[in-house]
Amino acid sequence: AFWRASNDEAAIDAAGLRPLEPVLAACELATTDKTAALAKLHAEYGVNAFFALGEGADDKDSAWTLHQLSQAGLGLPDRDYYFDEDKADKRELYAAHVHKMLAMLGDADADAAAGAAAVLRLETALAASHLTRTERRDPDTTYNRMAVGKLSALCKGAIEWPRYLELAATHGAALPKALNVDSPVALATAMRLFADAPAADVRAYLRWCVALSCAPHLPSAFVDAHFEFYSKALSGQQEQKPRWKRAMPMVEAALGDAVGQLYVERYFSADAKGRALHIVSKVRAALEARLREVPWMQDSTRAKALDKMRGFGVKIGFPDEWIEYASLDVRHDDHLGNVLRARAFEHARQMRYADAPTDKTRWMMLPQQINAYYHPNLNEIVFPAAILQPPFFNADADDAVNYGSFGAVVGHEMSHGFDDQGSQFDASGNLHDWWAPTDKAEYEARVRVQVEQASRVRVHGRELNGKLTCGENIADLGGLRLAYRAL
Repeated sequence: AFWRASNDEAAIDAAGLRPLEPVLAACELATTDKTAALAKLHAEYGVNAFFALGEGADDKDSAWTLHQLSQAGLGLPDRDYYFDEDKADKRELYAAHVHKMLAMLGDADADAAAGAAAVLRLETALAASHLTRTERRDPDTTYNRMAVGKLSALCKGAIEWPRYLELAATHGAALPKALNVDSPVALATAMRLFADAPAADVRAYLRWCVALSCAPHLPSAFVDAHFEFYSKALSGQQEQKPRWKRAMPMVEAALGDAVGQLYVERYFSADAKGRALHIVSKVRAALEARLREVPWMQDSTRAKALDKMRGFGVKIGFPDEWIEYASLDVRHDDHLGNVLRARAFEHARQMRYADAPTDKTRWMMLPQQINAYYHPNLNEIVFPAAILQPPFFNADADDAVNYGSFGAVVGHEMSHGFDDQGSQFDASGNLHDWWAPTDKAEYEARVRVQVEQASRVRVHGRELNGKLTCGENIADLGGLRLAYRAL
């Protein structure tokens, strides 16, 4: 039913903006009840205006999961787009796009033009308070655990935090004793703007956030306008994919585990898992040998590094338990409604993990994703079923092929446990300095060399940001060395 509705462009066009009316009504609610308006947008409709509400392990007590408040609410891809001189043309196109979308929502042209200018002003002020991508890579910077009372003191006047959390997070259960704010400055700025900006500016911004979030699921005029700016102007994509190819990610976003079950049944085998586990064990042995021979590492640090390496959890293929979607209302003739109900379903599901012991059985990727990850709080490496397919893995291929592809991926993820971020977490997944001071200095000196080398690389006339890419560069280099050694 979800697939049929997502592909029925005629029905979507015929429905017009009617399915969007409840979401736009939440924007109007902000004039009388900012708290309820923001809670509805975040929890019921998946619109991340001003900031985002999520959940994640407490970095300094990884056995406990916290509610997480994160900087969000920008329409351009990154905060730097609002300030870089070479992005001035993109900002002009962006303002024109916002103007067009607000007019399509029903605003008079003059109001839409004024609204677009207000959106750019508000988002620029918000962007100025955001951490840069490089700053966000420092887990100490983004760890700001605080009680709800402190949160209320930090962000005065805009919303009632206890009521917001009750509406958007706890749904009547006890309020959390603490939560984490990735950027207190950004959150305080967002709430000041929400409280003090003219009502017309806030209305335009919220309506724009709704348009941005829902455009791919609206009538064709919205879909085409969204493509023209975000895919063509920003990314250089010249032709829009056919509807069925655009619908597939929509189904995955809403019913990812249901799709995953079908994928696993068709494409994953126990033999592939067994061979993959063998490669993991060989790469782990190569990492252990490497850690034992590092000449500058003291025995005390080496012992802790080996404990962390031996403690790596390994997940391959798919989760032991699938998400059950029986309670999700899916209709064959209501595409946007299906999307919004799926967002609310997923938000409520995630909120149940917060303010509770960390569930170590969870997967953060779908089985059909061609990817892998290292989770610092769980100290685990995870390989979804789809990466155990050619060209990354081939059960009929020679070992040299599989170690050079999948083995390098395994080594890459293991190396993340010791990159400039992962090295700050101990064997239990806690943000904790476990390094002897002299060893830490030796490590950081070597990281600086790698950062400086990467920063000399130029791509399309611009220097690479070695600090931003540091973790991936370390993991790529480490992964190749470990895979070769394992073979």
